[in-house]
Parts: sequence; C-alpha cells; structure tokens
Amino acid sequence: MRNVRFIFFFSILALVLNLPAQNPYIQHYTTAEGLPSNMVYDIYVDSKNFIWFATNAGVTRYDGSHFDYFKKKDGLNSNEVVKIKEDSFGRIWFINKNATFNFFYQNTIFNSKNAPFLDSLKSMEYFSNFFEDEDKTIYFYCNYNREIFALDSLNNVKKYKLPSRVIKYDKDPKFVPYEGMMECFINKHLNGEFYLWTLAGLFRLNTFTKEPTLVSDKFMIAAVFPVSKKYCYANIGYRKASGYEIRKCDYNGNVDPTFPSIAMNSIYNILMLEDSKGDIWIGSYDKGIFCYRNNKLIRHFNIKKVMTIIRDHEDNIWMSSTDGVYKVNPYIKEQIHYERKKFENQEILSLSRHNSNSIWCAGRRTLFLIYNKEVFISNFQIEESSINQQLQINDNILLVGDKFNQQYALKGIRLDLSAKKVYFDKIRVCNLPFWSYSFNRRRNEISASFHHKLFFFNPVRLFRDIKTVDIGQQIHNTFYNVNNDLIVNCKRNYIFKNDSLLACKELSYFNTKVIQDHLNLNDSTEMFNIEWDSLFLLNKKQLLNLTTQFDYPVESPIKHMDYYKSTLVFSTTQNIYFCKNVLNILNHKPIHLRPIDISFSNINDIICNNDTLYIASDNGLTAIPFSTIQEVKIHRPIPYFISVFINDKQTNPDIDRISLKGKNRISFVFGSKSYSSGPVSFSYMLEGADKQWITGSGTNIVYQDLPPGEYSFKLKARKSTSPWSKPIVYHIIIKTTIWRHPLFFISLSIIFLVFIALLIIRRKNLQMKRREIEHQLITLEQKALQSMMNPHFIFNALGSIQNYLLQKKSSEAGLYLSQFARLIRQNLNAINAASINLDEEIDRLKNYLDLEKLRMEDKFEYNIEVDENVEADEIQIPSMIIQPFVENAIWHGIATIQEKGQINVKFRMQDEKSLAVTVEDNGI
Repeated sequence: MRNVRFIFFFSILALVLNLPAQNPYIQHYTTAEGLPSNMVYDIYVDSKNFIWFATNAGVTRYDGSHFDYFKKKDGLNSNEVVKIKEDSFGRIWFINKNATFNFFYQNTIFNSKNAPFLDSLKSMEYFSNFFEDEDKTIYFYCNYNREIFALDSLNNVKKYKLPSRVIKYDKDPKFVPYEGMMECFINKHLNGEFYLWTLAGLFRLNTFTKEPTLVSDKFMIAAVFPVSKKYCYANIGYRKASGYEIRKCDYNGNVDPTFPSIAMNSIYNILMLEDSKGDIWIGSYDKGIFCYRNNKLIRHFNIKKVMTIIRDHEDNIWMSSTDGVYKVNPYIKEQIHYERKKFENQEILSLSRHNSNSIWCAGRRTLFLIYNKEVFISNFQIEESSINQQLQINDNILLVGDKFNQQYALKGIRLDLSAKKVYFDKIRVCNLPFWSYSFNRRRNEISASFHHKLFFFNPVRLFRDIKTVDIGQQIHNTFYNVNNDLIVNCKRNYIFKNDSLLACKELSYFNTKVIQDHLNLNDSTEMFNIEWDSLFLLNKKQLLNLTTQFDYPVESPIKHMDYYKSTLVFSTTQNIYFCKNVLNILNHKPIHLRPIDISFSNINDIICNNDTLYIASDNGLTAIPFSTIQEVKIHRPIPYFISVFINDKQTNPDIDRISLKGKNRISFVFGSKSYSSGPVSFSYMLEGADKQWITGSGTNIVYQDLPPGEYSFKLKARKSTSPWSKPIVYHIIIKTTIWRHPLFFISLSIIFLVFIALLIIRRKNLQMKRREIEHQLITLEQKALQSMMNPHFIFNALGSIQNYLLQKKSSEAGLYLSQFARLIRQNLNAINAASINLDEEIDRLKNYLDLEKLRMEDKFEYNIEVDENVEADEIQIPSMIIQPFVENAIWHGIATIQEKGQINVKFRMQDEKSLAVTVEDNGI
C-alpha cells in the first residue's frame, strides 16, 4: 500500500494542472461570470439538460449563456441551498441548510404555502440525499439524527429513525467513538428489500419499522457513487487496514476483484464519476480532482475544496468549490495545452516546422521551440518589434522577423536538453520589411514583397545581394504555384518571369480580389483563401469553390489553413475546422466539414506536424493529436422556450400548444442549452404565415392579429461549429369568432346586398319622381314661355305685315301672311304637347327664320345642320325650346350690325341619351 501511495503522489507531481485563467479547455465561473456566490455546494443536471447551482445565495439555473436566479423573495425557505436533485415527476428538489425543503415545478417555486405537505418534511438536521423506489416513494436520508423521511406519490409523509451503532476500538485508547449508522447510500432490490450502506457496514431490511440485518461489516462505507443499474463505485475502508480506497461493486455489496483499487486517504468529501469513455474522475476536498484511465492517473487538477463533480450531456466535467465552478472540456485528457506562463506570458504569433518532431513558436518578443513535448526558450529576443513571421531554411538556419520591421537570419541552432534552452551561434540582421516569405519548389530562391516591391535572395547567402524589383503596383501577396511560377497578387494576378509581369489566365477569376493565403496540395492542385471568406481549389485549370460544398456555412473569416496527409485544416479567429480527403471533390464525391468544439482566444497561426495539430493563440499553444480529432463530437445547441406570452400574459412554456379566439398577440422568448463555447444563432418560422426561415441572433419574436387557422412556430439553433439542431415546435390554433365565421359573413353579405338593393330601388324611385317633377316644371316653363313669347312674336309679325301694306307691297305682305299663318298653325298644334319630333321642330324653326328674314329684308342668312347620327324623326325634344335662343340671336345679336348676319343651328348626339344643340351668330 505504501508503494502504491508513493506512485500515486509521484504521478500527481508530473501531471498536475493549476487551472490558469487562459486555458481554452477550462472555464472558471465566479460572481464575475454571473454566479450569485462563489460558495457553490452542489451542481445538478436536470432531465431537460439545464445545469443548477446550489449556493449560499440561492439557486441558479444555467443554460450555457444566461443565469436564472431564485432566492427567498422568489419562494425559497432559505438562500443557503446545499443539495439539488430531481424526482421522476420532474420536481427539482432543493434541500436547504436550515433543514427545510422546496421544489421547482412548472416554473414555480413550491413551499409550505402552495405545498402544505412540505411542513411535514422539516427536521432538526438537513438531509443530504434522497432515493426514489419503483412506487415513486421518495426516501430522504443521510441525516446526523439517523432519520429517514418517506414521501409517497400522494404526498403523505412517514418518518423513521434507524437504531444507533457506535463504533469503538477498545485496543486503541486514542480512538474517538463515532456513529456508524450514518447511511451514505440506500438502494432497493427487486425482492423489496432495502440495502443501507453505512460506516458500520452493509445492512438490509424489509421496512424501516424493523431492525436492519447486517449483511457484512468487513468494510466501512464512506460514500457510494452510482454509475449504472448494474454497478457502482464505493469509497470503502477495511477494519484491519488503514486508509480508504475506491472499489467497484454491485448493489449487493460484492466487490469486483477484476477492478484494481484506487487508494484514497480521505474518508469524507470524496467525489466520483465515470465519464462516457469509462475514465474515472475522483474529487478530494483537500487534494483536487484526479482523472484515471485503466487505473493510471492521466490528469490532476489543482482545485481545492471541491464539493461536487458532475458531467453534462456534452461530456463536459463540472466541479463546484468554495471558489466558484470549473468546467473542464472532455478533450483535455488527450490534448496538450501549453499555457502562456510557459512562454513568459507571451501570446504565440506564428509557427513553423523545425523537423519531424519539433516546431518553432514565436512569441511577441521571444522565440521558443517545442521539442519532445517540452518548451525550450531561445537566446533570441527582440524588444522594439514582434516576431510575426518565420521560415525554416534548413535544419541549421531559421528566418524570422516583423512584417513591418527588421528581419533576422538565425544560424547554428543548438539545444541544451538539460536546461531546455535553444542557442543560435550567429544572428544576421536585415533592416528591410518583408511580407510573405516563400520558397520556390526547388528551394533555391526565397521571395518576399513589401508594398509595390519584390525582393529575391539566395537561401545560402541570406540578406546578401538582395534583388529588388519595383512593379509599380500595390502587392497583396506573393507565392509559388505548382509550376514553380511566382504569382503576384495585385489588383490583377500576374506571373513574374524574366523581370516582367505576365497576366495569369488561370487566376483571372480572382482579379480585383485579395488572395490571403495559398497552399500547394500536390503537384497539380492548389488551394486559395480568397478574402478570408472563400476557399477555392485549382486543379488543371478546373476551379472549384470548396466553401459551397461544406455541410454548413463557416460564418467567421477564415484566417489560417494547412494541409496534412489528405486533411485540410483551417481556422477562424476562435474555432478550428478540418475536412478529410478534401480532394474527393475533384471526383464529385461528397466531403464533410467537422469542427473541433473548442473555442480559442484569437488564433494567430496553425500548423500540422508529426500527426499533431498545433494552434497558436492568445491562450498559449495547443497540441491536438490527429487521432483525437476524429473522436470530436459535434454538440448542437438545444433550443427551448424561456417564456411565452399570450395577449401579454405569461403562460407555461412547457405546454407546446395554445388555442385562441379573436384578437391575438403571441410573444416568444427563447434560448438554447449549449455548454461549449461560442455564440448561438437562431432560425425560426411560423408555418402557415412565413414562407421561409428567418435567421439571426435575436431571442424574441412577436406575432399579432393572426387570421383564423392552424400555425406551427418552429425554432432551431446552431453554433459556428455545429449544424442546425432539430426544430422545436409550438402549435397555435386561432379559432374563428362568430363575427369571423363564414356563415356570419354570408348572412351579413346577404343583409348588406338586400340593404343595397333597397337603397337602389328607393334611389330609382326618387329619381323617377324627381324626373317627373322636373318634366312638369319644364312643361310649365314652356307654357309660360310660349304664353310670353307668342304675343310678342305675333305683334312683331303683324307689324311687319302692316308695314308691307302701307308700302303697297301686297305680294310681299301676302307671302309673309301665308308663312305667318302656317307658323301660327304649327304653334297652335304644339302648344299643348310637352314634346315633339325633332324634324317637326326643325321645320317650324325654318319657318320662323324665313319670316324673320323677310321682315328684316334679308339682313341675315341661316344654316341648320343635322349630324348624320341624329335620327330626327325619332328624337323627342321639348316643344319650342330652341326658338327663344334663335330669336335672341336675331334681335340682340345681328339686328344692330351693319354687315350681313349669319345664324347657324347645329344638332349632334353628345351621347346615347343626350342631344347637343348649338346656336351661333356673328352678332355683337
């Protein structure tokens, strides 16, 4: 046992992790991140994958992005909650330090006011756990008073107390007796017997009203950790040996002899879980967290005063302590992270290969080498600038520098393995700024650029005889293609050959675009990073957009890329993606994009070497073996409804359907459960109203005044490193009110049509009456006009006849009298008629004009014009309506003029029911 302990503590010293703040695998939650207190007694994952924290300042529910807080003002009996656990009804129980209970159900905190049976569960000492049997009876246990309270499915409470068994050792006078019936675990067998796991041993009983029967007292049981329905782990101590150890057992108390024991020197505050890979995590209050694989310690986390250790649905390990909560990414077991303190607290800016098993890491001021998984610091440091680019010339020469400052050639590389130092025998300086170091394929020439200049120098004679060519254009990038041609990416893309620029036809598609990065994948295939958002493959003049073939879009800028053993690896500023067999796209085979579900702080460079992916970031340096990349699981966010408001009243979001009538306003507030790093995007659609999905980062949406019908609000979520989740659905039924029912509208339409018909009939009747009255008025006016006009006309006519007789013009007087008599007869015939034919009126009008023409001795001429569309024999007009206007034209228009007068009367149809009559004269 002593040798085992020696090996145990030696391995701790080798594998301890101190959990620095800058570690992409470990996140430390404190009050600064949203916890109500740093004193976290318990962590629990409920059936809906929410994570709960029990603190001395209330309980908190966490979904990965925001916290929901519950305190005394929300219904808790105490702000100091020590245990959280869920029962089969979905009630989440809060065990308070003041020995009271609360539970959370359907978004409500229950206490003795709204659940009176909770008063019956009060005790002198708080319980630490509960067990639920197949009858859904809950047994609260682990109480210093040896009490067990049973709560059945009808919320009836029964109380039991176990007998005392004090443990004494008469042979050891210094031994302090202790109570042995402190039950640490209870389970129930199919035969109905309860098993009590205590410090006094293992007991069984049929009912808690009877004396328990001892099964075995060979060992003292300090803690039991259920893993499955078949086995558990127990922290047990043997009476004839000192110390405690972790053993695998079945629920009958039988120890599995094939499982090697794990020695522990603590009786209390031992925590344990088994993760999805079968690795065992053990927490000790005073020694931290240990991770074992096949009984070998692989990791130790220096977290003191650990109180709980749990695993979420994404395999993250959560640990609570008196200093907040720690979340550990599951991949930390296989992957190596070098913290910034190993690099003199400098972020790593660039990487390059040294040889098959080591790489160069350039910090802001210092150059480092990773050799055999150890960090070697070099004697090369700069203060006035940073090291942001490097190129390995050969095993003995390294080229480094600042893109906007000096360049350095480091020669004579030597390693001091004992001191973990790297030395350079000679350092040569070049004061020119260089962009884009690149070797040609024969490795006999190095090119670089800066602004509008190209630089060429020999790798053997570094910084000597530098050839400079000014091309007169702004250079974005330079690189050698698969044909060993130097490509110059300006506003257009050129091949630089024989000191001149030639248009590169193969890359004309990228003219006006910036080629941010370039890789030669093989002798015929190249890859281009275009403006940080698109990856293209060029193979024998065939150009393919790779990003359009991925399983889902990469929304962040693509900053760095590398190609290693048929696998493409690229990064954004925070995430890493890889694509195996990327060249399958050339054969029209599908390719699949996979993310590494770890978020980094500002990735500065990536490189693949020795079957390992190295990631340089502001966190430090991370080394991920290629073998573990394939094991990375994609965890999609789980969307859920935080709250649903119906007509501004909050409803239970767990009820996924609603039925409404009439006016409606429906508001959804939603979130997602995602415990790996990275922001979450949402996409939603109201099926029945929306035609397409709406995507964004917002977390609420409002619909109002939806027409009657059935709708389905669908919501899905994704991270930048995952596809879309399965949508969740909320069903909405808008029922028709009586005034919206089709029969109501039909009836209303009929009533409206009848009303309109009655209005039309009434209006027509009124119009007919009005026309009749107007017709009568016209007739009266005609009669009045005729009665006024006839005497005047007759007086004038008789005056004319008298004048002819006085002048002894008997023939003219006879003609005038004959026409006058004819006109009088026409007037007498029409005097009682309201209307006459138009042709009769025209004939009478001609007779009248002839009389006036004779009387005025041919002083005027007249013309009567009837349009061809006017049917004079069928049209009826009011009698003698035209004659007064003609008479007015004669007497007031042309009677006083010196020249000969002209009167024109025209008849034309204005429309189907209107006749237009025009009387024109050339008078005054």
